[in-house]
Amino acid sequence: MKDFRTIFMSYRTIFIWIGIFAVIGIVLLIVACETGVLTARSGYAETGADQEIHDGVTDDMDKIPDENENEEGEGKQDGTDQPAPSDEPKRLTVGKPYSVKLVEDGARNILIIGQDKVNALYDTIGIVSVDKKNKNVKIIMIPRDTYIEYNDEIKAVLDKKNKLHEAGYHKLNNTHHVGRDIDYSGRFDSGPISFLADVIEEKFNVEIHDYVKINVNGFRELIDHLGGVDINVPYRMYYVDPVQDLVIDLWPGYQHLDGHGAEGFVRFRQGYREDGTLFDIGDVGRKKNQLYFLKELIKQKGTLKNVDKIPGTIKILGKNIQHSIGLGDVLTSYMGMAVDVITNDYEIITESLTSNKMIRIDGSSYIVLE
Repeated sequence: MKDFRTIFMSYRTIFIWIGIFAVIGIVLLIVACETGVLTARSGYAETGADQEIHDGVTDDMDKIPDENENEEGEGKQDGTDQPAPSDEPKRLTVGKPYSVKLVEDGARNILIIGQDKVNALYDTIGIVSVDKKNKNVKIIMIPRDTYIEYNDEIKAVLDKKNKLHEAGYHKLNNTHHVGRDIDYSGRFDSGPISFLADVIEEKFNVEIHDYVKINVNGFRELIDHLGGVDINVPYRMYYVDPVQDLVIDLWPGYQHLDGHGAEGFVRFRQGYREDGTLFDIGDVGRKKNQLYFLKELIKQKGTLKNVDKIPGTIKILGKNIQHSIGLGDVLTSYMGMAVDVITNDYEIITESLTSNKMIRIDGSSYIVLE
């Protein structure tokens, strides 16, 4: 029979592992607060800086090359008028995949999703990639307005349902609705999320191993439970949205933020100056603040001294996270991965995809990532 010390150390190790895994969960929850400030009427609203970006946006869909066309705009030829046969599975999307390699071979990639409070849109979409070989965790944020062009079969289904020309329907944050409309099944317990994961794999050449969908309602509770976070607020943040029960009221300077203040910091996108004029930092400014907050959270809270916070943290995460990670995966893969991340002091790399190329289709503006 094991002595008390051995038993104690075994249980201590188990709790530490759980705690480290919970910290990774917290990271995902924080990133999910990108949902930001939306109007009450539509998740596709465009104001302020976004509208400035859209200057020069083209309405011409033909400027996006089809993968079945060559540089002259003609079909691929193999001696006939038909495209060359291929053993590759039929793609869900058309167009060229993203040209930049985002993750390393052998990394574990988790799709993170955050849903807004007003519309059933996934306004946070990102990838957490854990690279054991290079000892880093890469957090990649993908713009919600990324343009996705589907294949002809999917377009036909959407057209039949009068969805094809609906404003914003080709945005990445609406992809799960497309999956629902075409009755997609896929590998995960949710067909719509499976469709989103498969589209991201095609577009960005990133194999998705698991997903985590996050309900942001527990954000304030979680930050309060952890004792708040010290943050340098770069400028006055003031915005009120009764529809989302959101009040952001922060003054510039280094300060301690509780759950309410932290939520305002990571969600702030537009607000009012002291003279009453409206200004907009856009998605770029908001992502910059979120990634800064994320790094401070990891630095301040991602330590073993917070082991006493484990039970409450797990309870809060359990209420607010839906995922594809089974108990076996937690024990055999993610626990060991989490321990390695902390004990080997993995570098945290943050990347937010962006593009200056914009198009406008059916009254809605899209970002084109190439």
